[in-house]
Amino acid sequence: MKKALSILASLAIAGTAMAQSDTIPASFPGGEKAMAEYIAKNLKYPQPSINNGIEGVVHVKFLVKTDGALDKFSIVRLVDPDLEAEAVRLVKGMPAWNPATVSGTPVDSESTVVITFTLPE
Repeated sequence: MKKALSILASLAIAGTAMAQSDTIPASFPGGEKAMAEYIAKNLKYPQPSINNGIEGVVHVKFLVKTDGALDKFSIVRLVDPDLEAEAVRLVKGMPAWNPATVSGTPVDSESTVVITFTLPE
């Protein structure tokens, strides 16, 4: 069924803005292309959402700890409970991220992943 659906999982990563120019934001291991591959492979469009023709964009905000572990997940933009649950499940299952650093020292930071659920036309 997954193959029959044209699921568009677009994403964007937004790190917490920091004033220091020597700050490197947290990132998915392998970069955005690797994250897009992870999402495409692991996204399961919820059947109730399919049945009801629900599409939407879900913003999942979370904390990237100094060891790369992800924590404190929240939905920034509410769309549909089933799509939101799937987006959070997807992000919680991600491998540890590369933590943000300031002057080479890992720091906790917030990031957001945006997942777009689109049904075929």
